[in-house]
Amino acid sequence: MKNFAVLLALLVPLYLNAQYKFDYNWILGRPTPPDDTTGRYGGSLVNFNTTPPQYSKVDIPVDMEANASISDSSGNLLFYTDGCSILNKDHKVMANGKGINEGGLAYQQGCVENIHGYPTHQGVTIIPFPHHPNLYVLFHLRKPDPISRLYTQDALYSVIDMASDGGLGAVMSKNNIVAHDTFCDMLTAVRHGNGRDWWIVLPRYNTAEYYIFLLSPEGISAPAIQKIGQPITQYSWGLQAVFSPDGTKYANHTWFGGLQVFDFDRCGGLLSNPIQITFPGDTISGCGVGFSSTSRFLYASNTLKLYQFDTRSDELEESKQLVGIYDGFANYLPATFYQMKLGPDNKIYMTCASGTKYWHIIHYPDKAGLDCNLEQHFELPRVHSFSPPNFPYFRLFDAQGSPCDTLGIDGPPPPKDTTPPPPACAGSIRLYPNPAGSFTWLELPECQGGSVSIFDVMGRWVQDVTLESDSVRGQLDVSDFAPGVYFLRIRTAAGERVTRRLVVAR
Repeated sequence: MKNFAVLLALLVPLYLNAQYKFDYNWILGRPTPPDDTTGRYGGSLVNFNTTPPQYSKVDIPVDMEANASISDSSGNLLFYTDGCSILNKDHKVMANGKGINEGGLAYQQGCVENIHGYPTHQGVTIIPFPHHPNLYVLFHLRKPDPISRLYTQDALYSVIDMASDGGLGAVMSKNNIVAHDTFCDMLTAVRHGNGRDWWIVLPRYNTAEYYIFLLSPEGISAPAIQKIGQPITQYSWGLQAVFSPDGTKYANHTWFGGLQVFDFDRCGGLLSNPIQITFPGDTISGCGVGFSSTSRFLYASNTLKLYQFDTRSDELEESKQLVGIYDGFANYLPATFYQMKLGPDNKIYMTCASGTKYWHIIHYPDKAGLDCNLEQHFELPRVHSFSPPNFPYFRLFDAQGSPCDTLGIDGPPPPKDTTPPPPACAGSIRLYPNPAGSFTWLELPECQGGSVSIFDVMGRWVQDVTLESDSVRGQLDVSDFAPGVYFLRIRTAAGERVTRRLVVAR
């Protein structure tokens, strides 16, 4: 027993380190048409082994509408899937890799007739099989209904062995049914609090029910079904779900129902404390959701707008800040906001709802308000797909000190929010009238003065104002401002920052 404990202590660090780079290669795009002379079409590879990541062109034989991939411990691509086939690192179909999701109209149209890829945007994800070296489990959603290709009816899994075919891998078994029901296109996973197993969470369509599976060394459990929150009345496309990097929060976002945020217990696999936030008046035809690396800030995209929420706030909805608005850029198609994915570099990458060769980058997601720095329409080498790769957060391990932290796995804790709390005077800051016509008053009764920088909703600087140290109130002249939304970035005399939102209306 003593020797086993020593061996385990030696192996655990290797086991943990081997998982840091599972998400270091992102495959995007679609096959290059034979008659393409523009160089606009084809595949793109985003490699996070360098800083900044390296973007390059690759020729791929599939359309990555459904999108999942996996890399090894050194950050080398192992394989990826479009929901129709599994392809190896050489961009060839893996041994026994055809026929993923086979059966039904969706497979026939997307994988056989038109090669448009399998029509799910969050319907595939790849997870290492716990305690089974070289084995990986692909979870995937199938739409076999011959009447409608929209409804997901089967949750399936396939098993890949990377020790086969000279290291190129082979599919050992495929299309194994986990559950048959009508599901939403929101397949997510998070590591169990024991640091080894995985929870897979899948909402059921038109209900407030969630199927929750456990992947352990013994295989995949029968689902537990939990009813909580509001029904999700949207089944496919234009929606997204995500876990926070620390595994304590789960969020999903749909156009019909808005944003739902839950607490999550990584030991018991249970959701709790649902919060629903709707966005009346917003134009929503596609939406996404993402967390910053410290799990503090939650982002929600609504086609034309990007919002930030502070999970540290006692009132989540009250913390909402508008941090971006679509700037109207189009290249053949409009580059509006869609799904998000936190990268290994801790930036959030957001796709376009039109699937063009542009995406948007939130450079500093862990900073509040406009300091998060949204960059719109960053150009990729080639046209990419609607969806970013659907990875779980691989840098999360055991829930230290929890009742289920019993396996001796002692992984590094997830990133923590080290931002100091708002200045004591922040609660006393007032801005009135708001909305404002020609002027507004800014009161800082306990802040001993400060400076104010005003930005428009696009993040463009408008004006600087200084309040003297003995001032508790200052008037801001906005008579020349165009009607709209503005942000006041207030730096107090002590150097602390506070952001306030101002609406100018006439």
